[in-house]
This record gives sequence, structure tokens and C-alpha cells, in this order.
Amino acid sequence: MSVVIERSLKPSQSAPTGLDSVFSMKPTARVERLRETFLNLEATASIYRARIETRVMKETEGESVMTRRAKIFAATVREMPINIYPEQMITGGIGVWPRCINVTPLNKNPVRRGNLQTAVFGLKEGELTAQLSDEDTKELLDLTPYWAEQGRMGKGSHFGHNIHGHEKVVKKGFLGIKKDAEDRLARLDLSEPEDAAKVPFLEGVAMAMEAAAEIGDRYAAKARELAGQEEDAVRKAELLKIAEVCDWVPANPARTFHEALQAQYLSYMLLHWEVVPSMGFSQGRIDQHLYPYYESDIREGRTTREEAQELLDCFFLGLSFECEDSPITVGGVKANGSDATNDLSYMIIEASMHTRLSRPWLSVLVHNKMPDALLIKACELTSLGAGHPQFVSNDVMVEQALARGDMGGPSISLEDARSASPQGCFELVIPGKDSGYLYFQVPNLAACVEYVMTNGVRRSDGEKLGIETGDPRQFESFEEVQEAFCEQLAWMRRNIQIAGTKNERTIMEFTPTVYESALIDDCIEEGVCREFGGAHYNFNNGGAVLASTDAADSLAAIKKLVFEEEKITMAELCDALDNNFVGHEKTAQMLLKVPKFGNDNDEADEHAAWVLHQWMLEFNQIKNLRGGRGCPGGSVMGSYVPSGKSVGALPSGRLAGTPLVDASSPSSGKDLNGPTAVVKSMGKIDHGEILGGVTFNLRMDPAVFKNGDMGRLSNLIRTFVDQKIFHMQINVVSSDTLRAAQKAPEEYNDLVVKVAGYNAFFTQLNQSLQDSIIARTEHGL
Repeated sequence: MSVVIERSLKPSQSAPTGLDSVFSMKPTARVERLRETFLNLEATASIYRARIETRVMKETEGESVMTRRAKIFAATVREMPINIYPEQMITGGIGVWPRCINVTPLNKNPVRRGNLQTAVFGLKEGELTAQLSDEDTKELLDLTPYWAEQGRMGKGSHFGHNIHGHEKVVKKGFLGIKKDAEDRLARLDLSEPEDAAKVPFLEGVAMAMEAAAEIGDRYAAKARELAGQEEDAVRKAELLKIAEVCDWVPANPARTFHEALQAQYLSYMLLHWEVVPSMGFSQGRIDQHLYPYYESDIREGRTTREEAQELLDCFFLGLSFECEDSPITVGGVKANGSDATNDLSYMIIEASMHTRLSRPWLSVLVHNKMPDALLIKACELTSLGAGHPQFVSNDVMVEQALARGDMGGPSISLEDARSASPQGCFELVIPGKDSGYLYFQVPNLAACVEYVMTNGVRRSDGEKLGIETGDPRQFESFEEVQEAFCEQLAWMRRNIQIAGTKNERTIMEFTPTVYESALIDDCIEEGVCREFGGAHYNFNNGGAVLASTDAADSLAAIKKLVFEEEKITMAELCDALDNNFVGHEKTAQMLLKVPKFGNDNDEADEHAAWVLHQWMLEFNQIKNLRGGRGCPGGSVMGSYVPSGKSVGALPSGRLAGTPLVDASSPSSGKDLNGPTAVVKSMGKIDHGEILGGVTFNLRMDPAVFKNGDMGRLSNLIRTFVDQKIFHMQINVVSSDTLRAAQKAPEEYNDLVVKVAGYNAFFTQLNQSLQDSIIARTEHGL
């Protein structure tokens, strides 16, 4: 497959003229060529991972599940084909080829990536669900009967969404972690049954770490093999340098910035080789734990800032070549509460500017002590219109962490709270200490309103999915409506808990982790993998909220028109909703005119705050089998479009089947008073209470940055911090550009947009999701 990579290489192209004003240094020709390479690659798929796992499963029948998982991981590390991409200086790859999906029978649809992925991310058919070759499809289908016999088809997948101890790998290497496991084994008292039960996991960790330590040797050998074939003297020297780096890391502690970056990359890569599929593994605040290596190299003259920047760019591009998400965070505070900004913070933002691709997506932790220069740099990145970065309030994140108390085990210390970082989309974790979120089903609050108005029945098909809360036509007060909503929400939480517990038991039975657990504090010391509660913290997500604004706007309309102004009755409202407003156009217009969330209207905004409060109270009761409780929040990704298809008309005036609101942003096109009003509305929500955070989307007119003025946006971000809002992501792209991209996608293949917690190439989204982004209000400043 290397010919595919080479075929796509094109001559260096200069960056667009408008970028020069925001670059601290121009991207190198190498970086521009690698970027162009990516844009010309198509998604592929491979069954190598499935082939290896099936063989080892058959060879290890009768052994403990922990031993089998360790042997599968070790075989994968030693047998997966590897490549070093032309011109790349940071090596590694989750897939066999660039943009390659590892397909296994653990996927719900083994031949394609699965309809769930397409629905969640809103991608066009074929963009994520890359077809296998006919030969590989036949082989995979030949493997699936064995998986079906084992009861494993479509079971055992992990959601990812965690930040692991990559810093531990960088600092001590895989051989150092192996020694930790061996030392813990030596301290076991095998006469004690509890200690004896820890042996399979700890032996599995030692086995996994030994294999992981060998991955550098494999890449070093590959680099020397390619160097022997290379005619260009410069590239030959680069390949030999890669070999030298991989000779040492990730087996041993990194000594240089190049080694630290390479160890970080391979540590991350191997997470995806252990369990397939998984999503949202995050890199964490790499500007913090990689900075000492950069600072030392600069001080000792081992590298220049320009050379280090190119390595960071290559690191970003390597992550772009994957078909997996890899969020990165910069900024925030140190353990003592002081500002954590350093040179790498700026350079990482610069790397995002240089690459301008959908991955890795970048988070910037903002707070009151944040330097103006870093905030301006982040705003400059925003102005490029590539969907990066998202802004997360470090102050609110610390508050959320402390508010979790002992919901995941021991109470979070202030130092740990200040180390918190966004993972997955933006939910906070304590890096290297969390077991990782178990994402239960998404609670659809618009559906809760529908069930209130139908006594538990889904209008789209007449199926009874809610609980009976009484005939809404007989409700005599708004309090009865609110009480019914809370009952529907509780019923939804109960059903989500049942389904989530079943999924967690499946993971425990089929795919407990050894490699991943070894990168989480306390698992080795406890002798227990993360799935069984070995991690220091064991928080549970509790469900990302869908359509809270739809619910809030609906409740606002009911209260105002039915119970305060008495312009319509509950019976008339029910009739209008049952008929999707056909024949009830006057009622629809009255409902649409009721003030909506996002316009700094206290009456409308109080309903949004109330809805989110009720959701939080209910869903923080979610429990996992690891000893943790629910920390509701997160992104619903692109599911707000397909989920809307099964929800009928709502009292907000929304028509049946149309997209819902992604979470807590204003309804599309309903925020009419400018971005400052939206921020003020969002500030009326208690973000500290929402322990997993909520999505806040804004779209801005590119003309805001026409004269290179970042002051207005930086002031808005400062207001965002003052209002104690958790999250904000901004698309800087005009409706005209988005519509043009729909008509001529081939001319906009690098147009990146922020969807809902994640970035995507606009032309790869399905039209429904594209239209939902276009429908968002285009704000000026």
C-alpha cells in the first residue's frame, strides 16, 4: 500500500495568503506536502486485526480472559504490519495504511464500520464506512461464525473517552512499567485468595508491556530497511534518525523532545490496537508534560525552535492520518493555581494552524489568569475557519471536578482538580487516574416533552416508550406539566441504567484491558484492571444531554400561552401537535413567537436552567459496576439530526422529524440578539453543577476578522469566562461558503467545521447534518 501514499504526494504548495498574518513561522515544505497528501487519501479498511485476534482466541481457549486479552495484544503488537510514511518524522499508525479502519467482528456490522457510526457522526455513506476488498470481506465472513459461536458478535466494544498515563510512558518507558508490574507480583502473598486472584492481570500487564516495548524496535528496523533503499541522502539521514529514536523509545525513558513526541505517539497508537473499536482517546495537556524535554533541548542546543515546530507539525499530521479521534489540550493552570502557559502552548496552536485538518481537534483551557497573548493566538486560530479550537473554562472545570466529590471513589484533591483536562469531546477527566467514561445511552429531553403531551406514546409510530403521566388535556397547572416531565425523565433514566449495566457486563466478560489499565494509576498496585474498579477514579458519564433547549423552549411556550396568557388550551395544543400544525398554523405562529433561549430573556432562560438542573439531578444517580456514579454531560455528536426524525412536533413550534438542538445551544436561527446575548443566556445555567459539561455552539461571520482584529473575539471569550460557562466552540464560516461547498464539494475538500464536540470535513457530512450547520445563526460582533 505504500504506492498509494507515494502516488498522492504532490509538489509543495504555498499556504493561502491570509494565513501569513497569523503564523509565527511558516510551515515547512515537508508539512505542506504531507497536508496535501492527506487531502488526497481515501479511507480504507483492513482485517489484519481481526485475523490476529481470531487466531489467538482459538489458540487460548480454556485460559482466563485476562491472559487471552494480554496474548491478543502482544500478538497484535508483534504482527500488525507497519509503515513509515514518506517524509514523516514521527512514525506510527493505528491502521495498516493511512486513514485505515481496523475492522473486527466486535463491530456490530463486521463488513462495514456500522450504521451507528454513520448516524452519530453524520458522515456520508462510504466516508467512515470504508468497504473492504471482496477478498477480505469473504475472509472476514469466514471468521464470523467462530465469533458468533463465542457469543461475541458486536460485543465488547469500548467507548474510549479517556486520557491515559502517556506521561508515565514518556518518563519511565514500557520497560519501567513492566518492572512495576513485576515488583507488584513479587509482593503478592499467594496464600491469600485475594492476592492470588490478582496474578492473571499482573502477569498480563508484564506480558503486554514487554510486547509494547518492542514496537520501537520494529519501527527502527523498518526505518533502517527504508534507509537502505533510499537514494536521497537527506531522507536517508532522516530515516536513520528515526531508527535511532525508536531504538530507545518507547521502551525506555525519553531523553529528548523528539523521543518524547515519538513515545507519546506510539503509546497512544497502541490503545487502539488493544480494543477495536474505540473512540475519543485523548492526548491530554501535552504542553505540560512534554515541555521539559523541549526546554532542555533548546537550552542544550540539541534543537532549534523551528526544528521542534516541524516535529510538532508532523505529530499533528500523523494523528490526522488516522481514522480515530485524538483531542489535544493546551493552557490551564498548574497544581498551585498559577497560569501554566509555556512556549509549547503557543507552538501547539501553531501546529493546528499549519495543518488545518479535522484531526486532532484542539481544546484551549481559558481562565482569568490566562495571558492575553495566548488568548489572541487561540483567536487567530479560530479566525482561520477550521473549527479549531474549542474553548473550555478551566475555572468551571475545577469547580466540576471538586463537585464530583467521592462519586468515583476517593474525593478529588485540589491538585488533581487543577490537572483536569477535556477528553473525548470535552468532558473532564483526571489524566492517568480515571478508568474512562462508560457512555450510556443519550437521554432525549425533547422525547420527554413529547411523552408528556402523549401520555408516554411516540407519535412517529405509536409505540409506548414513556411512562403514563396522565392525559395532558386535563392538566390544570404548569406545575403538573413540570411534574410529568420529571417523571418521564426518571423513567428514561431507569431504562438507560438497565441497558448500560448490560453493556458494562459484556465488556467485563469479553474485553477487559491490560495495556490500557497499565496506563491508569492504581490498577497495577491494586492488581485489578480498570473494568473491575482498579483505577484511582471510576466516574461514569451518565449520558450526554440531547435537546435540552427543545425541551426548555417547549416548556416556556406552554407556560406562557396556556397557563399565563390563556391564549390556547392544553387540548388545542395537543390537537396541533398531533397534526404537526396542519390546520393549526395560527397556533404554530404563536408558539414560534414565544421568546426562545439564547436572547438574554430571563423568562425563556430560566426554563433552560431548570431543565438542565432536573436532568443533572436525575442522571447523576446513574451507577456503574466499577463503583462510580453518573457525571452527566458531554456531546451528542451528530445524533441530534437522526434522533429528530422520530420526535413529533413540539410546543416550541418545531415541526415533526426536523433536527433537534445538539444540546444546550440555542435553537437554530432563534438566537436573534447577537453573540453577547447568547453568552449571557448560557451564563444563567449552572455549569458547575453539570459535571460532564454541555455543548455550546456559535457560528460567526468571517467578516468579523476582516481587518485582522482579534480584540472583539478575545473580549467575548473573557466574558465567557466571567459568566462561568463551561464550553464554547465557534465556526467561522459563511452560509454562502457552506452552500457553495454543497454544490461543488471537490473545491472545498479541506473545509473543516465544528459539529458538536468534534470536527469534521464539511463535504463528508450527509446533507441533513450540513443543512443543520447552515441553519445556525451567523453572528457578527
